[in-house]
Amino acid sequence: MLIALVALVAISLAGAPHASADDGEKRRVRFATFNASLNRDAEGRLVSDLSKPGNDQADAVAEIVQRVRPDILLVNEFDYDARGQAARLFERNYLGRPHRGARPLDYRHRYVAHSNTGIPSGFDLDNNGSVGGPGDALGFGAFPGQFGMAIFSKHPIDRSAIRTSRSSAGRTCPGRCYPTG
Repeated sequence: MLIALVALVAISLAGAPHASADDGEKRRVRFATFNASLNRDAEGRLVSDLSKPGNDQADAVAEIVQRVRPDILLVNEFDYDARGQAARLFERNYLGRPHRGARPLDYRHRYVAHSNTGIPSGFDLDNNGSVGGPGDALGFGAFPGQFGMAIFSKHPIDRSAIRTSRSSAGRTCPGRCYPTG
């Protein structure tokens, strides 16, 4: 899913204005992915932690991103919230503020994706003798959206082109491959 989201963002850039070959300039788009571990042990806690500047972990992540300066950034292990508050707060209170001499970034476009993490499966997937908990979720997680992802982009994101296999059965995915032995 990660690769698909990054690819779709790249595809959406195809319609973005760019310098022509006649200009003698090549337009480069810089991509980055960061496993920031901006996940928390309870739903809503990330929104609370990012609601004001000063969270040490978010400051450190923001400084690194500001030094790399990607045009499009995929942050993994970023808890999902349906209203996208955590992404807005991270952009405003962390990426948009300077950190230790690094210049702020302005990502006008954001996308947070639903994920299958933390969604109860109804089965004992971790074989511990009981049904329930992170190990029995469709994707490991203590609550729906824990360990999600967020995209921050300087370029428009074509939301109508985004596809996910989050709720598809594996047997319906094209080109599927199952492990053997």
